[in-house]
Amino acid sequence: MNMRLYSHFLSFQRIPLRIVLSTAVVSVMLGVGMSMMGQPLYIIVLFMLLPWMPVMLFESLWKIDHYHWIAVFAVITVLQLGHVSEHIVQTSVLVLTNTKTTLACPPPVDSDVYAQRAVAAGLRDSQVSPTGLSASVIVAPNANGEITRDASGDMVSGPPACGIFGQLDLEIVHLIWELLGWTLTLVLLTQFPRNRWIWLSLFFATIHTFEHLFISYTFLLDSNAIYEGVRQVWGTVADGRIVTAVPLGREPAMLTFYDVAGKFGLASKNGMLGIFIPALNPYLPTRPFMHLYYNLLVTVPGLIAFVLELRHVYDRYLARALPQLKPAELVAATANLQRRVYKPGEIIVREGEPAQNFYIISEGNVEMICRDSHGQEAVYATRSAGEFFGESGLLQDGQSHMTVRALNPVEVLAMDRQTFEQLMQSSDASRNRLERIARDGFSQGEGEQIKPSMNRPGFEMAQASD
Repeated sequence: MNMRLYSHFLSFQRIPLRIVLSTAVVSVMLGVGMSMMGQPLYIIVLFMLLPWMPVMLFESLWKIDHYHWIAVFAVITVLQLGHVSEHIVQTSVLVLTNTKTTLACPPPVDSDVYAQRAVAAGLRDSQVSPTGLSASVIVAPNANGEITRDASGDMVSGPPACGIFGQLDLEIVHLIWELLGWTLTLVLLTQFPRNRWIWLSLFFATIHTFEHLFISYTFLLDSNAIYEGVRQVWGTVADGRIVTAVPLGREPAMLTFYDVAGKFGLASKNGMLGIFIPALNPYLPTRPFMHLYYNLLVTVPGLIAFVLELRHVYDRYLARALPQLKPAELVAATANLQRRVYKPGEIIVREGEPAQNFYIISEGNVEMICRDSHGQEAVYATRSAGEFFGESGLLQDGQSHMTVRALNPVEVLAMDRQTFEQLMQSSDASRNRLERIARDGFSQGEGEQIKPSMNRPGFEMAQASD
């Protein structure tokens, strides 16, 4: 396992370390601030995530540009891990709080209707206006749908078992997410068809997506309320920014198939399997745990597949610059590339100085400057993304033969002398090509000789490459 390669790929490349650290500080400060203001958990986490969104976006775009599909794979994996984390939080709350919480997803919102119910029940001051916030505390209902109290008469309450962002615990959100995840997994399979773990992930993603298609059908399309039943009634009490949902009994209601069984899906407790085979129902997991299992069966094989594919990752600009290299050589060299950026007019390499690196341009343009026999500087050529410089000094006398200056904002991938020499030793084809370029002044990929951009007397054609 090439830990250096994994570290290189997973570390921030485009975003400087100072920006990462500043973002972390701002994130923590926002989290502390929201906590001191008494905001519910989902607001705290949301504000902590907001500063990271532009950072992750720009870093992801850079990685996609350099690594293509393996970077897309990384983004999909991170999203799937975030989704399964929601299910882990939800089921952890159910396990750790036992009877002190209940499933009320999405949580009741402190609206006019719920607030007025609490006022009528004598639980809320009529002068306290609704906050519009989702309940972050749920009082457990008893068998009659009323307040459960402990031996001392206090209300039994706990957090809603809805994950962190329970407000998004909607059937349409689940359906869109699963359809998107299934589609992206299928796309990944077209790019990595030999990875068996992606096939396994797609298999379970298909089952999970079919489950949500069934649930969403009963929710969205089967609107016939033909079943007599009861519905839980809630009221909300606000204490600053903390909203508590209080059960106020049950009321008769006509229910749809979704309310009776559809929301439990096919294989969860009280779902279709439990209805048709009642003997199995006591042994089936409830919906939160069933969907946690589904997501683990999708995400874990996907994570394994990503780790396996990461062993073969290489920078596409390196592959464009040195197409003769074998995949294994590209992978080994990628782990040793160092990203550097230069401002317009900044000198990258100075003529006559020791040659230390081989440079591959990944963004921007540079100009190659050398001196004629009269000591006058002349722009010999320009090079752009996918081309390179610095090879002649490393292959010949160890000194830079040209000054290289950034024409605009430039990003290069610098390869140190040791890595470059190892590549040249392992790849005769690449060495022969670079030696020819250094000797004759041929361009990076076209096979056409570079012509000097200024025709000065005494211009030295021997100094053709860098």
